[in-house]
Amino acid sequence: MTTTEPTEVTERHANNLELFLDLVFVFAITQVASFISHHPGGTGVAKGALVAFLVWWQWSQFTWAGSAIDLQRVAVTRVLVLCLMPVTLLMTIALPEAFDHDAVWFGAAYLGVQLVVLGITGSQALRNAATRPGYIRYASIVSIAPVLVFIGAFLHDDLRIAAWCVAAVLNVVGALRATAGEWVINSVHFAERHALFIIISLGEVLIAAGASATDVGLTRGTSLAILVSVGLACVLWWTYFAYIPDVVEHALHDATAAQRGVLARDLFTFGHFPLAFGLVLYAVVVKHIVPHPYGHLTSDDRWLLGSAVAAFVGGLLLLRLRLARTLAWPRLVVVVAVAALCVLGGRLPGLIVVGGVAVLIGAMQTLSVHRYRAANSQNPS
Repeated sequence: MTTTEPTEVTERHANNLELFLDLVFVFAITQVASFISHHPGGTGVAKGALVAFLVWWQWSQFTWAGSAIDLQRVAVTRVLVLCLMPVTLLMTIALPEAFDHDAVWFGAAYLGVQLVVLGITGSQALRNAATRPGYIRYASIVSIAPVLVFIGAFLHDDLRIAAWCVAAVLNVVGALRATAGEWVINSVHFAERHALFIIISLGEVLIAAGASATDVGLTRGTSLAILVSVGLACVLWWTYFAYIPDVVEHALHDATAAQRGVLARDLFTFGHFPLAFGLVLYAVVVKHIVPHPYGHLTSDDRWLLGSAVAAFVGGLLLLRLRLARTLAWPRLVVVVAVAALCVLGGRLPGLIVVGGVAVLIGAMQTLSVHRYRAANSQNPS
């Protein structure tokens, strides 16, 4: 039966099925970090960013579907998600060699999972006259992307990269086209799912630190490296969780039905990827610094550290710009200052550089929290 009004959604939280599914993407984050760790140059990071974005889009596809449909409660979707999990895991296992001999495994698994999840979303959206136009405009473009990923798996070198880049661009174009129509967005669920992905990404930093220390054994040096590197991770946690999840959730909740899909796309699907990828880059740095606590950061690690901060803090800056139409100057200053520290920090011990980054971001966040609280005290509503 076709309806003319968007389906009313009762606010709810992430369910156990989605948390179970997230475990696959925990491994995906580890695999991307492993790939970049072995290819820390510009080309390696670019390739890592490409597969990370494709995997991120797949996770996002699950999240959009789960916002509109309670995937655990509905028997058909519950069974479908459980059947998709081993296929998604195959894709994840293939990630480190996705540009080499495991490309077909990656492409085939990606194709199957994406099309099924797109169908799950359509099973709800196509029944509703308000949501149908946006879904059709989105799916008509985005459904081509996983086919290109699969075709690209049979190509070689630059042709494969080009095909996968086009697939990533098609995902973005499809999302931009989807503004014509409404989307069923559960603001609590949507914000919580993305906050959980940030936790997943921060968890990779802890895994990198713990695994590296386990490999070399605990000493005073490795213990100090753990304290400093995980200390920066804690500062990054504070930088996001101090108020960002609440702000974006309330913005999504207060938006009109016509605006909600666009806002969810910009703040979350587009806006949270730099945050997650920045944490992956930092995890790679941690993996390298813990075994050599008294050494200097290599040029690759300093470039990764600067890029990590640019992606994470710069991503928060863009969220503020999109939501409030104002530029958060302290965040911009920190991005520039950290870049300068990384360029000039080749002669400093690596832990001094990482500790300096933690101090800079901590000072920025202290100022940001103070301003946020001051603004809320003046506008308690």
